[in-house]
Amino acid sequence: MMSGQTDIAYNNYDIIFRNMTAQFKEKVLDFYGIHTAPIVRVEAVDLPTIAVNDRRMDFLFLLADDTYLHLEFQTTFDEKDLDRFLQYDVSAYERYKKPIKTVVIYGSNVEKVLEQKSYGSVQYKIQAVLMRNYDGDAIIQDLWTKIENEEELTDLDELHLIFLPLMQSSVNRSERAIETVELAKRIKDEEKQVRLLATIIAVSDKFIDKEYVEKLMEVLSMARVIRMAEERARISESQQAIKKYLGARLGLESKPMQNKIDLITDLYLLHHLLDDLYRAEKREEMARLIDITLEKQRASHAPNFVEDW
Repeated sequence: MMSGQTDIAYNNYDIIFRNMTAQFKEKVLDFYGIHTAPIVRVEAVDLPTIAVNDRRMDFLFLLADDTYLHLEFQTTFDEKDLDRFLQYDVSAYERYKKPIKTVVIYGSNVEKVLEQKSYGSVQYKIQAVLMRNYDGDAIIQDLWTKIENEEELTDLDELHLIFLPLMQSSVNRSERAIETVELAKRIKDEEKQVRLLATIIAVSDKFIDKEYVEKLMEVLSMARVIRMAEERARISESQQAIKKYLGARLGLESKPMQNKIDLITDLYLLHHLLDDLYRAEKREEMARLIDITLEKQRASHAPNFVEDW
């Protein structure tokens, strides 16, 4: 990737990751042959013990069964990559001390790969997903129709949209990445739009050709995407702070209230609610404050933080 202002992922990984968590949370990847528990969150991948050609692992997901999914994107196959992935997994295990499953998603030009390698007493195994088995041209046409008709996208539709640039296609992956971003920008649900854009940015940054970077920047309006994503991250952080406080004060009894907190997306109201909850003494009073906040949001027509494109 090019450095400077076009270096998307490395300068903005914290923001992108928080929005990817919202995009992938509770989703499973079974339809790609990746059989795991639902995703809970995307972990940071700044593992200090890794120094492999100045590279870092692509994505690390915490799963609902308290294990990890290590996801890599590759447009070529090289047996040496497995050496690197093994080092990533060892470093991640040193940090988290939990089982790790590694899946490598290969672009459409890759036909054969190696999924297991022996290091003597150490046997390392990954799972490969070959995107050449997916018809990107047919899938993008189906997505265009759904989005233009303002149909609700399923979880599968959203994940197909994210992985479109890696699928078998009549155009190269850089052109398809740009088409994918253009398509995502047509989604009317602004919160879903920014979640998908953030994820498409993060994934495409792994394989897009350098000559298309500036063109992609123009299509993305990157500063606006990051600003929207950052605002959404602040909302998520405020929601999590309130839910954590409720959990600490009330334990399992707070679960219904925590579910209501997810419905409050006004940052100003969230900040004031947290202050009010600190002063509340009884569970009933906390529940009433949350209901009042929800009513205030409804009364103001629940303004979204995302601006029109």
